[in-house]
Amino acid sequence: MRQTGSMLFVAAVFFIALVGCGEKKQAEPDNRTEAKKTSEKGKEEKHEGEKKGEQKYAAEKQRVKLSPEALKNAGIKTAPAKAEAIAETLAVTATISHNQDRLLHVTPRITGRVVDVRVNVGSDVKAGSVLAVLDSTELGQTKLEYIKSQTLLDLAKANYEREKSLFDQKIAAKKDVLAAEAEYRKAEAEARSFHERLRLYGLSDEAINNLNNLPSVYTLTSPGPGVVIEREMSKGEVIEAGKKVATISDLSTVWVLLNIHEKDLAKIKQGTSVKIHTESYPGEVFAGKVAYIGDIVDPQTRTVPLRVEVPNPRALLKPGMFATAEVVTGTSSTEAIMIPSSAIQKIQGKPAVFVQEKDGSFAKRKLELGREFGNSVEVKSGLKEGEQVVVTGAFTLKSELLKESLEGDGH
Repeated sequence: MRQTGSMLFVAAVFFIALVGCGEKKQAEPDNRTEAKKTSEKGKEEKHEGEKKGEQKYAAEKQRVKLSPEALKNAGIKTAPAKAEAIAETLAVTATISHNQDRLLHVTPRITGRVVDVRVNVGSDVKAGSVLAVLDSTELGQTKLEYIKSQTLLDLAKANYEREKSLFDQKIAAKKDVLAAEAEYRKAEAEARSFHERLRLYGLSDEAINNLNNLPSVYTLTSPGPGVVIEREMSKGEVIEAGKKVATISDLSTVWVLLNIHEKDLAKIKQGTSVKIHTESYPGEVFAGKVAYIGDIVDPQTRTVPLRVEVPNPRALLKPGMFATAEVVTGTSSTEAIMIPSSAIQKIQGKPAVFVQEKDGSFAKRKLELGREFGNSVEVKSGLKEGEQVVVTGAFTLKSELLKESLEGDGH
């Protein structure tokens, strides 16, 4: 019995030891798992912190803050982004043409030989500018005849006045007075005839009354301002009266010619606003108004010609250019955020603006743009109504932003 009890006691102790050993082995993996979880959590927190730091740094790179002095020198001006009704437009292809009302064809009024040419193609001229000097035998002869007629007129006038005085003194007969008066009127008419002929040749009254010592010299002048676009005369050439020797175009205004389908005709009237876009100047919008609507529909294309007159003070629009015309046909009930074109900057090839924040800094905003309306552009996304957009001095902010970005990337 004692032996049996001893064996039971030893078995119980062995069982307890075995259970304890199993619990220890089971606890060890749990501790390792907890340690692993703690390590991974620490890595995640570190990664999250680094991510937030990068986001903060990236956000800082999209902002510019200037000192009061730099702000003043940059001439920064802001304007609120406004929601405006969008104009409905009709886009058609168009061609730039000369303003035919300001296209001048120069022709001499008398035959002559060219002795001097004062202009070339591309020369800017004013009204009265000398284009060429001609030597004209016909003009010289007419001038001499005019001078002769003036001399005969003076003699006839003096004789008439003398005969009239003698008649008043009852010394001369009345028929002598009448004969002297007839000669005087005849000489007067002949002198007037030569005077008018000289005026038809283009001489002014002042020039006629002060004929120079070169009676055969004929000066060809410009009838108006513009640029010489054609010159068809050379030194030594004999030019017949009426031959076109030069063409001058005043490009301060141009015509834009386009065709509208008859179904759209009711939407357009004289004075309708038109925006002109060209490939040559993609950032420029030229504004004009419909000056003429054709009266006949083309039977082949079912279109009506339109003429738009566009101011061209910088002579950027060249006759012969192709263009796109946006004809305003009405106003839509929908609204869109509109900003001035001057506010938009290209940063990394994409359109952006700078918005003034409450702390005085300027934040870069990427934009999705829509259509252009004169000097304004539609913003599809990137701005809210009322936000203060930099409209003047934005280039300075762009330069500062790019400089700070380069410095940041260098570190």
